[in-house]
Amino acid sequence: MTTETAVAATWGVHGQALATAQVRADLAADRLAHAYLLTGPEGVGKATLARRLVQAIHCDTPADGVDPCLACAACRRVEDGAAPDFEVVAIGGPCDEEGHRDHAADNSTRIRICQARRLTRLSSLAPFHAPPHHAPRRIFVIDTADDLQTEAGHALLKTIEEPPASSLLILLATDPDELLPTIRSRCREIALRPMPHAECAGALSNSLGLDDAEASRLAALARGRYGLAVRLHKDPSLIQLRHAAAEDLATLVAAGRNERFDYAARLAGRWRRERPSVLGTLDVWRWRWHDVLAQAAGVDAAEPDEVATLPAMPVADAAEALRATQRTRQRLIENTNPQLAVEVLMLDLPYVAAEGASNGEEARAAASLAS
Repeated sequence: MTTETAVAATWGVHGQALATAQVRADLAADRLAHAYLLTGPEGVGKATLARRLVQAIHCDTPADGVDPCLACAACRRVEDGAAPDFEVVAIGGPCDEEGHRDHAADNSTRIRICQARRLTRLSSLAPFHAPPHHAPRRIFVIDTADDLQTEAGHALLKTIEEPPASSLLILLATDPDELLPTIRSRCREIALRPMPHAECAGALSNSLGLDDAEASRLAALARGRYGLAVRLHKDPSLIQLRHAAAEDLATLVAAGRNERFDYAARLAGRWRRERPSVLGTLDVWRWRWHDVLAQAAGVDAAEPDEVATLPAMPVADAAEALRATQRTRQRLIENTNPQLAVEVLMLDLPYVAAEGASNGEEARAAASLAS
């Protein structure tokens, strides 16, 4: 294990040696950027790295003035979300506008402009805490920045362009291409990437004491994302949800229009009650289409045996299905009519006859989609 890898593991950001080294170098040189953009897929370690950076700034006894001890009162306050100069801005968070101070109960799907205005106001205030090794700062983590309303992004841009000297913004983004280019260009961007499956499995074995088979299975299910693998281990129901989503997709590509529209109605109905679950389903579908493209390119996706597989199909069909799934996810977040958005996706999915289907069944399903 290299020194950089060991340090990343100590920070709890397994597999992110380069990203951790970049942050540590800025801390060691006392040249922190005014805004960071941490990018990477869900569960890869963005939020953990952001929290460790905040702890490193606040820590009472950092090693070499860089590595947080994670045990002092200041580090524990950050870990618990109780540090007075640290706030996470997320969907459903508070704002200062009269009449809607908390959006947790109104089914918000984006970070709103009123939340961005609150961040701007708070960032201009003097910090409460004076850490012993770094300049005092008010620190805001935006989780995730690709959930910003367009108007909220524009409101945030002024703070990023003209930041108060005592503020630090850390933006987390799953899809940085969804951000305003002007926001992205004014941040120090650090990319976090999934680990090789064998490396992820080794980290899971070492940190959680899992046997090799279970660690390998979780690493494959999480596509090398250590944080997601840990969540799947702690909550096995998430694995069942991912399996169900994969099975649904395998069924839909061999289904006719009526079956697809029936499914669209059920999924759209869930959107009103279980938005995270619907977005999770679409995320699984995106990864399944990624798998098809990876296999077509000769890359082993290392999918666990129990996950429903998709049939062979033209690469162009899989690529268009991936784009269509991404468009649908974005439309749902933007509050497009959910049933219309999902029905369009159903029409955009490729049709591949199920193995063992008769010629008559295949013809009827194909005709149903074409009509």
